[in-house]
Amino acid sequence: MDEYADLMLANELVARADSIALRHFRGRNPVRTKVDGSPVSEADLTVERAMLDLLRRERPGDAVLSEECGALGDSRRRWVLDPIDGTIPFLRGARDWGTHVALEVDGELVLGLLSRPTEGRVYWARRGHGAHVRENGARRRLHVHGGGALGSARVTGFLFDDSPVRGDLEALPGWTRSPVSAVGDLLEGRLDALVDEGGKVWDRAPAALLVREAGGRVDDLRGGARLDLPWLVYSTPGLGTGITDFLVDRLSRRDVPGRS
Repeated sequence: MDEYADLMLANELVARADSIALRHFRGRNPVRTKVDGSPVSEADLTVERAMLDLLRRERPGDAVLSEECGALGDSRRRWVLDPIDGTIPFLRGARDWGTHVALEVDGELVLGLLSRPTEGRVYWARRGHGAHVRENGARRRLHVHGGGALGSARVTGFLFDDSPVRGDLEALPGWTRSPVSAVGDLLEGRLDALVDEGGKVWDRAPAALLVREAGGRVDDLRGGARLDLPWLVYSTPGLGTGITDFLVDRLSRRDVPGRS
């Protein structure tokens, strides 16, 4: 399959998802609570159905992993979808939400897109072709840079309320509270590191490829970059392993290797 054709399809998926989500934004959205305690709205489900319908028509043999419906099909090609990433801010009428789309081939990420429709912005990356952002019709290539000593680094994170390292991270001089758009802030040079505790594959897949293609680091605290392990850290190359070494040290002191 032509990767450029896949990129065009991924852009169509994002455009369709954003258009539907914006129609529901700040409107009446019936909500239920999922088993894990997180909310899912009618908007989430409507967006997901539209994305799945498009994939069934354009790539009927491909597998899918989506937040609301789970795993569908079995193929060496798998689309990873988060129809509305940031359902809570979406339901509150805030702006930090968007759509995530990624494509894996033989277990390797080859495409990643994430949108911020209230800002008119889409970030995308194609393996080996760099990371980019499109905003209001203008396109820019992204390069992650900066970050030196951990003590002066700008760090944020998605953490559990009872995270064993919350106090350690919040004590860092450059710690800031994390918005959903934090990956974009890292790609745009406003952050040096983002710590993700307990994220899911659909949360992480586009960001992992974007950060790598922009020249940054992605680390699962175990020497790799798996998306299905408890921790994932995105950082600038200048920060080196400073943030991951810090987290490994603090977790080992508490005898907590991570969350399942």
